[in-house]
Amino acid sequence: MALYSIKDLERISNRKAHTIRIWEQRYGLLEPERTETNIRFYDENQLKKLLNVCTLMSKGMKISHISKLSKSEMDTEIDKVINESFQGEENVEAITNQALLSLSTYDQILFDDLFSNAVTHFGLAVTYTKIIYPLLVRTGLMWIKDDLLPAQEHFLSNLIKQKLFSAIEAIPLPKNADQTWILFLNESEDHEIGLLFANYLIRQHGKKVIYLGQRVPYNDLTNVVEQCKPTHIYSFFVRNQYENELTELVKNLNNDFGSCVICISGGDQNVQKIAGENNIMQIKTIDTLIEILTTNNA
Repeated sequence: MALYSIKDLERISNRKAHTIRIWEQRYGLLEPERTETNIRFYDENQLKKLLNVCTLMSKGMKISHISKLSKSEMDTEIDKVINESFQGEENVEAITNQALLSLSTYDQILFDDLFSNAVTHFGLAVTYTKIIYPLLVRTGLMWIKDDLLPAQEHFLSNLIKQKLFSAIEAIPLPKNADQTWILFLNESEDHEIGLLFANYLIRQHGKKVIYLGQRVPYNDLTNVVEQCKPTHIYSFFVRNQYENELTELVKNLNNDFGSCVICISGGDQNVQKIAGENNIMQIKTIDTLIEILTTNNA
């Protein structure tokens, strides 16, 4: 069973350590154990309780009331909140907190249940935008600050990629597509979840996709474009890279493949400025991508 420090709880729950200690002292909310050197530590059950408390507070329940709930009563209240969260897109914090718990405790069954229920109620597109993407942003920030183990980040990323690959595989290949998209990441880019989701959306709209994935050498991209004659080329910029690398890539894409519609997502302000100057389409929302996909069908 994993063990957590007070700092770990602060980072995962997004609640100050000072607040958590007050809850301990005033309400007996958590019961930490101590090492031989008198340092607090918490187990998975304590982490789960804290995340559940945060979920109930987000719904307006007072901490003084929450602290009096038994474990079974708290579980019942959490079940109600999660069920309510699946009824509308606006309130998904309960689902996100449970997903964070699945990540922290490597609980694939919990993640699978949450993901399946979300897709059933919202569809994959809303699940991605309202739950998966915010979860990735939050865990990404945690990882950057060394608040998250690399193994936990990889665990989450691979679970999401598995789900997206399955969804993509379930879509029949188009026979006479009016658009052909090449999807790739540059030689320094590893983060492909956004690209995979784009693959899903493009395939869902009946377009042909040539998915090249991560770390594609530019010369290889050139060969694929020459052979496949795509209508669109699309890449994501997620990882921080030397500024001149991305601006050079943007310029080269326009110079070498100007007959295609070049699309990018991400990048800093300077990259986006260069993209605008080079007639490259910036896709900042799902709606923008869908508009491109449906233009020829209007």
